[in-house]
Amino acid sequence: MPRKSPAPTDTQEGLPLPRKLPSQSRSRLLVCALVEACHTILDNEGAQALTVNRLAEVSGVAIGSIYQYFPNKEAIVTLAFEQILEQEATINVPALRRRIDGLPLAETLHEIFENTIRIELRLFRLNREFHLKYYPKLQAGMRTGAFETAREYVDQAWDHFIQLYVPQLSGEAREVAAYMLGIGLRSMIRTALEDDPERVARPAFRGCLVNMALGSLQPAATSRDARR
Repeated sequence: MPRKSPAPTDTQEGLPLPRKLPSQSRSRLLVCALVEACHTILDNEGAQALTVNRLAEVSGVAIGSIYQYFPNKEAIVTLAFEQILEQEATINVPALRRRIDGLPLAETLHEIFENTIRIELRLFRLNREFHLKYYPKLQAGMRTGAFETAREYVDQAWDHFIQLYVPQLSGEAREVAAYMLGIGLRSMIRTALEDDPERVARPAFRGCLVNMALGSLQPAATSRDARR
């Protein structure tokens, strides 16, 4: 069966989007064929081979019909990436939650970062330039709820995580820790992907992220404490 092409959502603001979404079964099949072709080309030939002409060849969709629904090839890549993120949010993230249920904090963070790195590497290897360019918008966790912004995702999902695992952390310390877990450490993954993607796949890299996360969940020392 063809992958389902999800409709644009508020979390996609800033991403190149289709001109319109298909309403009839024939046009839906057309869009699905294009997205499938996009996956095939990126998987087998690489991003450099992805052109509108090549999409037309692989999908069997006329170029004129492609431009009827999409302003450019990046809008088709958006749907291809969205399929992956929706799959992660609806299947793999719930499986992760079941897997970490009852685990201590360090092991939980290890599983979370391992999953995060797996997703980021999957997207990065599919289309490096697109992934790095639109990185802030391509977070699977934001597809798990009605989060309109990354800040809302941090304030709700990660703040709840900290309350559950580190209830003694409160106030500004908890707010900053939630930001570090939800945005700060993921930004480090993005920087490392651009600089040295092979390093991101190493267990030592994941271990450092876990240690940083654990450090951010410790009560901050005062300047007087730091001098002792």
